[in-house]
Amino acid sequence: MRLRFALAAALPALVSLAAMALLADRLARRALEDELSARLTAAAQAAASALPAERVARLEPGEERTRTYGHVRARLDVLARSTGTRLYVIRPDRTALADSDGRTRIGEPVAALERDRLEIAQAAAGRPVASQVMFEGSDGLLYKSGYAPLRDASDKVVAVVGADGTAASFATFRRFRRLLATLAVAGAVLGALVAAGASLSVTRPLTRLADGARRIGRGDLDTPLWPRRRRDELGMLRDTLEEMRKALRARDEERETLLAGIAHEVRNPLGALDLFAGILSEELEGRPEAAHVARIRSELAALSKVVEEFLDYARTRPPVREAVELGALLAEVAEIAAPLAAARQVSLGVKGSGEARADREQLRRALVNLVRNAVEAAPAASEVELSVRAVGGEAVFEVRDRGAGLGPQARASLFRPFFTTKEKGTGLGLALAKKVADAHGGALALADREGGGTVARLAVPLAPPEPPDPR
Repeated sequence: MRLRFALAAALPALVSLAAMALLADRLARRALEDELSARLTAAAQAAASALPAERVARLEPGEERTRTYGHVRARLDVLARSTGTRLYVIRPDRTALADSDGRTRIGEPVAALERDRLEIAQAAAGRPVASQVMFEGSDGLLYKSGYAPLRDASDKVVAVVGADGTAASFATFRRFRRLLATLAVAGAVLGALVAAGASLSVTRPLTRLADGARRIGRGDLDTPLWPRRRRDELGMLRDTLEEMRKALRARDEERETLLAGIAHEVRNPLGALDLFAGILSEELEGRPEAAHVARIRSELAALSKVVEEFLDYARTRPPVREAVELGALLAEVAEIAAPLAAARQVSLGVKGSGEARADREQLRRALVNLVRNAVEAAPAASEVELSVRAVGGEAVFEVRDRGAGLGPQARASLFRPFFTTKEKGTGLGLALAKKVADAHGGALALADREGGGTVARLAVPLAPPEPPDPR
């Protein structure tokens, strides 16, 4: 997105800059060529008006040493120096008559003028004209030519006067072109930097907003968004997201308070009921009615467990991190789940070790829930495997069973509070484990096990994650 935004911001400016530079180059070159054409045409006309047309027209091959030829050359030489050009006179068929520097002989064809045959024909027809094509001289400079008709006393065109001039001003034009190219490159770099800065000013807050939204989606409602420093739409979006976080946090607090209140109100009578049931059990010891009391006490124990799960889910506090020996923690979890495993004829296997800074009590509760779920799902005479290992800066706990696996409906609602596929249960075990994983900056995932069964994978960082950037 950042690249697309930068391109969207910079590309129109760069295209416009390139177009302006190209247009300026074309206009400057055209202006210089027009100015040079006008100057050379004027020089040719001035020379034509100063030359004796009848004498020039009568020059024949071999007369280079005559007084007439010398007079014509002298005139051309003076005019050439005053105009800064090379002047020459030719017949309409492009054979030489005279020139200012004596390069050609009378009647000699001038092959180089083939390039301007159309312009020479126009001058022979009586119209002053400049060549359309510039040519490079032996000195490496660019030249252009201007032509004018040479008329006799009867206004008849008897020859054509040519003026070759160097495009000396084009050296300045080349410097101007280099300057223009430098400015274009500098402008492109500056435009790219400005576009990149503008892109960062938009994409960086959007990235922070996305990070904040992901934290809220994971259930982290305690970490506020960065302090507001913008007064634009992104600042408004940040404020809206922060208000949503606070509202969700307030709603969660109300729900947790309600759950805790209900659990407390139910737990106290349950304690009294269990006490009286115990007294009654003692009084009825040895009588048939004692079995009914035992059933009552069993149901009270199950109900007390439900109340404890409600309280555990309602208690929300940040992790109190300490050094935790992971192998010992896993062994303790297996010991807690051992009575349930024995009752269901399921064995527990424990392996792995390591150390992490985490909340031991929260991890223990989360792992106990995962192991109990696995034991309840496992068939008799099977093994539930508990393991822990360090992977890429995380402690990864895995609980593997050989149960029926995950159904499509269960997969979609695994971590939703109060969702359960068992006949008995609150549906808070996985939701609680997910809260513990999120609070530690980790993750909880369940997947089908190869060969049948389920793998529950709880990953938490070995060290506390860095706090979010407040900027």
